[in-house]
Amino acid sequence: MQRSFSTPAIILNLKPQGENNSTVTIITPEKGILYVTLYGGPKSKMKSIVSQWNSGIIYLYENPEKNQIKISDFEVKSYHNSFSQNLFKLYAASLAAELLIKTSCGGSNQQSWNLISGLLDGMELSTEEQSRLGLIRFLWRYLEILGIQPDTSCCGFCDNSFLTPKFAPDNICYYNIVENNCICDECISSHNQTFALKIQGARYLTGISVLTPAEVRKLQIDKESFYQIRDLIFFLIENNIGTKLNSIETGMGIL
Repeated sequence: MQRSFSTPAIILNLKPQGENNSTVTIITPEKGILYVTLYGGPKSKMKSIVSQWNSGIIYLYENPEKNQIKISDFEVKSYHNSFSQNLFKLYAASLAAELLIKTSCGGSNQQSWNLISGLLDGMELSTEEQSRLGLIRFLWRYLEILGIQPDTSCCGFCDNSFLTPKFAPDNICYYNIVENNCICDECISSHNQTFALKIQGARYLTGISVLTPAEVRKLQIDKESFYQIRDLIFFLIENNIGTKLNSIETGMGIL
């Protein structure tokens, strides 16, 4: 049995374990979320490089007798230094990490790895405003992995497409919690709804699902639409995973 192995990894979280050691939560493309042990005191070289949000190649040793995996080395490729200087980026990264951990990557390790790698690397190179849209795109795509992404392309009752000129960008549609879809304002009277969305916001979410990442980055939405789709996505996440996310609860004024 091969006990030593290496893998790409991102450090998601660290917690003290005893006096000098740490339990480190990482995500890898193949194995998803792993909990590994970092040995060494504060002056250890490994303590300085195994730091939250660092990504690179991690070298691990698995001890089946102790049911434990320890870190042997870590070759850092990206440090994501801007996260410590921008509160939004820090909370956005924390939200993404907490969601992946609590949902075990939705059973799709490689897809989850691709999403969070893209989010973290993208935010490192982006402004806070760009990063806010980046978080929306990450969360919306992750809702698809979880199987709870609603259809925002058309009315779930009359089937009219929100992408046609029939609907102006400032027209309103409504998220229907019962059917997990959106309904136009002409059909809403006899259906339950929880969130009002401008058509502009519904089109943006549809664009995330059907356009390439490069094409989506060119799309723009106004502030009202942004906050509407943000609140909808936060609701969908917490309502469907059955638990509150600390990052959302403590960071609502920041996110």
